[in-house]
Amino acid sequence: MLIMGLLPRFWARVVIQDAGYETPCLIWTGSKTTAGYGNLKLAKKYVYAHRIVFEARYGEIPKRIDGDRAVLDHLCRNRACVNIDHLELVANRVNILRGDTIQAANAAKTHCHKGHEFTPENTGRHGKYGRTCLTCQPRRPRSRRTHCLRGHEFTPENTYTTPSGGRECRTCRREQLRERGRQRRDRLSA
Repeated sequence: MLIMGLLPRFWARVVIQDAGYETPCLIWTGSKTTAGYGNLKLAKKYVYAHRIVFEARYGEIPKRIDGDRAVLDHLCRNRACVNIDHLELVANRVNILRGDTIQAANAAKTHCHKGHEFTPENTGRHGKYGRTCLTCQPRRPRSRRTHCLRGHEFTPENTYTTPSGGRECRTCRREQLRERGRQRRDRLSA
C-alpha cells in the first residue's frame, strides 16, 4: 500500500501522547472500530491505521506465520497507536497470549485448581489448546460388558461386530428386524 499520497491526510489525524511506554504513542484520532483500532477509508474500503504505517515501512503483511494467522501486536497495548516502533508482526496465538485475555491467564497457570502442578507427566490435552490435570482426571480401565441391555450374553455366536468396531447382540438384532418387518407388512395391508 502506498502511503505517500496519504501523508498529509493521515498524519493530520495523529497526536503524540505519553502513555508510559518506552517512547510516546502516536494516537489515531480519526474514526475507530468498536474495538478501539484506528481505521481509514481507502479506495472505498476501511483499513486499520496501524497496518497502513507498518506496510509503508516493511511492505505487505503476510497472511500466515508458522501456520497461524499473521497479526500486528501493539506492544504498548494501545490499539489506537500507530507508532511503528510499538508494532510487532506475530502469529495470532502469540498476540492472544500476550494480551489481557482469559486464554493468556490460563496459559500462565502452573497448577490446576486443586493445586497439582502442570508437568509433562501430569498434563493431558483437552481440545486443541486446552490442558487437563491427569491427577484430577484418573483414567479408569473400562471393563467390557458381558451381557447386552436386555440380558443376552455376548458369546462369539451371539455377538455382531459393527463396521465401526462396536458390538451388538445378534438376538436383539434379529428381534428388531422381525419387528420392522411386521410394522412394514401392517402398513402395506392397511
